[in-house]
Amino acid sequence: MFDRLCTWWSQIAARAAKAPPDQRDRGSTTENVIWIAALAALALTIIGIFGPEILHAANRVVFE
Repeated sequence: MFDRLCTWWSQIAARAAKAPPDQRDRGSTTENVIWIAALAALALTIIGIFGPEILHAANRVVFE
């Protein structure tokens, strides 16, 4: 049983020591997430401030 545990532990240690094969495809970075959150907050703020005016202007548009 001890041999099996040592083998299992050495396999885990070997996998943890390996670097991933490709660093480019690792998902979003923290900086990307922060930018997305900031831009979403800005968009919601603009909609909250100017939303009624935009809707009022859109209702006044007449197509001929």
